[in-house]
Amino acid sequence: MAQETKSIEGMPQTTTGGGRLSRRGFVAGSALAGLAVGALGGLTACAPKEPAAETQAAADADADSKSNDAAKTTGYQYEAETSEGEWHHSACSRNCFDTCMIMSKIVDGRLVQVCGDKDNPYTAGGLCVKTQNYVDYVYREDRILYPMKRTGTKGPGCTFERISWDEAIKTITDTWKQIIDENGAEAITWFRYQGNQGAIHRRCLEPLFFKMGATYHEASMCNNGYVFSLPYTTGSITVMRAEDIANKDLYISWSHNPAAGSLHTMKFIKEMHKAGGKIAVVNPVRVPECEWADLHVQLLPGTDGAFAMGVAKYLIDEGKIDQAFIDEWTIGYEDYAKSVAEWTADKVAAECGIPAEQVAEFAELLWENRENACLKTGLQLGRRNNGGMSHISIKLLTGLIGHPECYFNMTSSGGYSTGAAANLDMFTETVPSEASDESTIRNYSSPALGKVLTGVNYGEGHNFEENPIRSIMIFGGNPMVSNPNQNLVRKGLEREDLFTVVHDIFVTPTVEYADIVLPAPTFFEYEEFNGGYGHNYDCFNEKVIEPLGECKDNLELCNLLGQAMGYDDPVFNRTYDDLRAIFLDGKDYTYDELVKTGWYDVPPKTWEAQLEEGFDTPSKKFQFASDELEADHDTRTVIYTPDPESESQAPELFAKYPLYLVNPSAKEFLNGVFGNMEDNNLLFSESYVYLNADDAKERGIADGDEVVVKNDRGTLSRIARVVEGLMAPGVACTYKSTWPEMTGVENVNCVTTDSQADFGRGVAFQSCLVEVAKA
Repeated sequence: MAQETKSIEGMPQTTTGGGRLSRRGFVAGSALAGLAVGALGGLTACAPKEPAAETQAAADADADSKSNDAAKTTGYQYEAETSEGEWHHSACSRNCFDTCMIMSKIVDGRLVQVCGDKDNPYTAGGLCVKTQNYVDYVYREDRILYPMKRTGTKGPGCTFERISWDEAIKTITDTWKQIIDENGAEAITWFRYQGNQGAIHRRCLEPLFFKMGATYHEASMCNNGYVFSLPYTTGSITVMRAEDIANKDLYISWSHNPAAGSLHTMKFIKEMHKAGGKIAVVNPVRVPECEWADLHVQLLPGTDGAFAMGVAKYLIDEGKIDQAFIDEWTIGYEDYAKSVAEWTADKVAAECGIPAEQVAEFAELLWENRENACLKTGLQLGRRNNGGMSHISIKLLTGLIGHPECYFNMTSSGGYSTGAAANLDMFTETVPSEASDESTIRNYSSPALGKVLTGVNYGEGHNFEENPIRSIMIFGGNPMVSNPNQNLVRKGLEREDLFTVVHDIFVTPTVEYADIVLPAPTFFEYEEFNGGYGHNYDCFNEKVIEPLGECKDNLELCNLLGQAMGYDDPVFNRTYDDLRAIFLDGKDYTYDELVKTGWYDVPPKTWEAQLEEGFDTPSKKFQFASDELEADHDTRTVIYTPDPESESQAPELFAKYPLYLVNPSAKEFLNGVFGNMEDNNLLFSESYVYLNADDAKERGIADGDEVVVKNDRGTLSRIARVVEGLMAPGVACTYKSTWPEMTGVENVNCVTTDSQADFGRGVAFQSCLVEVAKA
C-alpha cells in the first residue's frame, strides 16, 4: 500500500489538543520590535504562562504590562488553556545554549500546554518562539508513527509504505551483514548530530557502530573552533555563569546574537544595561544588542583575529597590562608580544574595514572595566576556516588584562558537560576498545558528508573511492538542511546503491532520501537528563506521555539492532534504569530530589578556587604560547591568517564573487529543526538576503527585488532587503536552517563550503564568497 510522503496511510488524524499560537499575543508583545529594526534575529521571546488557568483578557493585559521585558513578551503567545490536568517537569533537548526548563500540562494522558518553569532563575517562566508551539509539534498530522520502506524514487516526491518493526530490523541488519561480508564494516557509517542533547539518548546508538567497526563519524559542526582551542590557552576553565552578566560593568558580545540563539541571556544583559553597565559588540551584522551598545565594531567577516591582535598591541604599547599576573601565571608572553607587534591600528583598519580609532576605543573599554567584565563569544566565530585561531586571539586578551575568568563561551560545569563527558563512557565500556577507538578506523567529520558519500577521498589514508560507503544510518540530524555544500550531500544521498536508514520524528528533507524510515519519539515521550551549555543546571525531563504510534527511542533501537546483528555485549541489553544509575553516580543530588524540583544548580568553581588548582594546561599556567600549539599548528603563538575565501587569499575568486556572505541562525528555527512548523514559517515570513545600500546600488538592486545569490557551489533565490547600517559594505546576509519545501526557495547551504576549519576538523559555514544579482 504505497503512500505519498507527508500523507501516510495509517497515521491518525489528530488535532493539536493545545493552544495555537496567537497573533493577538504577538501584537501585544511587539512593543520592543523597534529594537530589532535593521537588526537580524530580533528580540523574540516567550509565553510567560503561570501553571494555572488564565483568561485571554488577563493574558493580553499581562503581555501589555510586560511589553518592555525583552526576555518575555516579544513573539507569539499561547491562548489560555484549561485549568484541568497536572503539571510535570520537562526539559528541551534541542541543540541550544538555553535548554529551557519546561512545565508540561497533561490531561487524560495528552500534552495540552507548555510554558517555561517560572521557578528557575534562568528560564524564568519564558520560552522562545521556537518552542512555544511544542503541543502542535507533538501532535502534527505528519508525525512518523510507524516504520516505513521506500517504494519510489529517492528525493522530493518520494513514497513510502508502512511495514512492521520486525521487517524493518530484519531488512536493516540483513543488508548490513551482507555489506560487511562483501566490503567490510568500513563500508557502513552513521551520521548523528545534536537533535537530541540528552545525556542518555544523545549518543546511545553509537556503540552499535563501534562494535561493528564502521567508518567513524566525528560530529564537528557545532563549536569545535572553541573546544579545540582550549588546550592551548587555559584548558577547560570556565567560572562565569549567565546570571553573572546582570552585575557586570562591561559586557562584550563578540560574534554572538543571543536574541536569536540564547534568548534568556537577554534579560541579564538588559539588567546590566539598566544599571549603567557598558556594552560593546564585535559583529559584522547589527544585532539587537547594538541598540544598547556603547561601541559596535562592524568588522569584515573573518577578521576577528586581526582586530584582537591590534587590541593586544595597543594594550601592550600603552602599558595597560597586568604584569604581575603575566609574571606569575603565564608562559609565552614574549612570543605573543612579538606576534602582535605588527598590528598597528592602521593595519587593523585596512584588514577589518573599520575606523582605526575603534582599536583604542575597544581596548580602553576592556582595560577600564577589566575587574568586572564579561567577554562572550558566539558559535559562529569558530565556524570559519580561521575560527580556532580567532578564539585563541580573543582569549589571550583576557590574559593580558589579568582576568581570564571574564571569557565566556559555554558553561563547563553544568549538566551539559557532565552529561556529555560521561555519556560516551557509559555506552562503550563493554565494547572492545579496538572497535571504539576512532583513531584506528576510517573516519570523517560532519562537514565532509557530501565528499564521503560521493567517493571523494577524505583524510590521510582513508580511501572512499575504492571502498565507498554503501550504507548510512542518520539519527539526531537533518543533513539535507544543516550540512554545508548541500548539493554534494544531495548527490550522495541520491545514490540508488546507498542503503540509507533514518530515525526521525517527521519526514524531513533528509528522510526523503531514506530506504528505511524509523519513527522517533519527541522528548515528551521518554525520560532524560539534560543540561544547557549556556547555563549551569542539570535538568530532569519526565516522560509525560506515552510514545505515539510505534515510536522507539535511541536506547531501545540500539538494543534491537545490536541483538539482531548477533552482538551479545552487555551494552546491547541495557535498560534505562541501568543508564540512569550510571548517570546519577557521583552527583550531588538524588534522583528523587531532581524529580521534585525539575532541575539542580551546579555552580562553577570560583576563580580563586580555580587558581589554587592552576590552569588545566600542561604547564598549569595561562599559555600565550606553547609547544603543543607549535606541534599541532606550526606556530608557538597566535597568528592571523585570512580566510581562504577572501580578497587577499583568492583574488580571482573574489573578482567573481566579491561579497562575504554571513548566514546566522534565524530565531524561528534551530539548525534542521522546526522547519516544517507553519507558525514558525509564518513568523519567518520571507527568505531575504540583506544588503548594504552601497552594494545594492552598485548592482542596480532595489529593496524588494527578486535576486539570486550564487557562487560555484550553487545558487539561491532570495528577495533583497536593503537596510542602511545593517552590515558593512561588501557583506551580505541570509538565514540558515530553512526547509526548501516550506519556504519555496533553496537553503543557504547550497552555497556554503564543506572545507574544514583550522581546529578540530570543524565546519566553515561562514567562510563564503558570493555574488548577488537581479533575477
